[in-house]
Amino acid sequence: MIKKAILATGISLLCLAPVYAEEPATLTDRIDRVDEVIYGSAQDGSLISRVDNADNLIYGTGNSSASGLDNRITNLYTDVVKSDNDAQPSIATRVNAMEYYLTDEIKSDSLKTRIGDLETKVYGTEKKGALDQRLANLEKSVYGDQHYEMKTVELPANTVFKISLNDDVSSKTNQVGDPVTFTVQEDVSVGNVLVLPKGSQGSGVVTKVSRPKSFGRSGALDVSFDQVFSVDDEVIPTVLGPEAKEKLKMEAAAVGASTIGALALGPIGLVGGFFVKGKDVSLPAGSTLYIETQEAVTTKGLELTSGAPNAVIRKRVVRSAAATEETTAAASDNEVKETALPAGAEKKAGAEVKEKAEAKAEESASAMNEKAKAELESVREKDTEKDAAKAAGSSEETPSVVIVRND
Repeated sequence: MIKKAILATGISLLCLAPVYAEEPATLTDRIDRVDEVIYGSAQDGSLISRVDNADNLIYGTGNSSASGLDNRITNLYTDVVKSDNDAQPSIATRVNAMEYYLTDEIKSDSLKTRIGDLETKVYGTEKKGALDQRLANLEKSVYGDQHYEMKTVELPANTVFKISLNDDVSSKTNQVGDPVTFTVQEDVSVGNVLVLPKGSQGSGVVTKVSRPKSFGRSGALDVSFDQVFSVDDEVIPTVLGPEAKEKLKMEAAAVGASTIGALALGPIGLVGGFFVKGKDVSLPAGSTLYIETQEAVTTKGLELTSGAPNAVIRKRVVRSAAATEETTAAASDNEVKETALPAGAEKKAGAEVKEKAEAKAEESASAMNEKAKAELESVREKDTEKDAAKAAGSSEETPSVVIVRND
């Protein structure tokens, strides 16, 4: 079965949730995206607490991938959401791929839940520890001496594929400009590289709405199906073009207009639907249509490749409440406990450090004072010797000069 020879994933972690094509611009936007993948929604709290929680889940309790919020959030986004390394896709992409490989579907639960479900399916029980290590272990168990990599391919123009509406669309409830989302209902491949697996998401917009008129005139509803998103989260422009329209007409004729209603096909890129004259147009959720790629697009897909899984676990940095230096940590299960002092010990340790620092400063100051005093006495002795020599060499009539110093 071709699907078992090709390993690919849906473009979005949440199959029925909005799909994001634009790269997040700020650190807050990035951690929001990380939260959405890990938990299903953006979390509340400070940036530091949110990043700590994400680090604990992905890299293991007490671990981080770097120092500083910028580097930590960047690493989380790369490791969890979207990676630019073709040979090392993100965790979300890898989980989607394994779900598709094992179950022929992509789920919409949180990352932690999905990995736990996969472990239960493969091992019979959910494991514990860092999610990145648990997923790497799953990949070794499931794929054996194979692994998947992302491949750059060109998806040809006019590639026709089936979609279904995610929600009801009606001339009674919708307005021009309303978004329309849909789900790809069949695999779209280029050779052995799967670019759009079943479950991938797309979006469009309502372009025309007319309510029913007198004399039995029906309402009108036009929808433009504009784009789907590749496995690499890139936009692929789509349209209801000639080939898609022809396929749509053939399918409507095959099942009978009395069953699904006739479809009024307008200009290229638009589809309008109606059922009974004098009534509102209604396209229920689940209605199937065909669309096609508007132009040839260079994009990426996933392909199963020979060789053991090559997942690389990022080096850990232990977070410590007592130490200011960061040290790399190694543990057999990749889960390192956070180093924390007992209650009250942290304050005591801080006081001891402060006392030592003050004592050292006083000792240093005392040493400097003694050195300065010795130098001052040396200068005084030299000045006294010079004055005595001058006084001895002068006549008795020359008045002596007395130098008074304030010691």
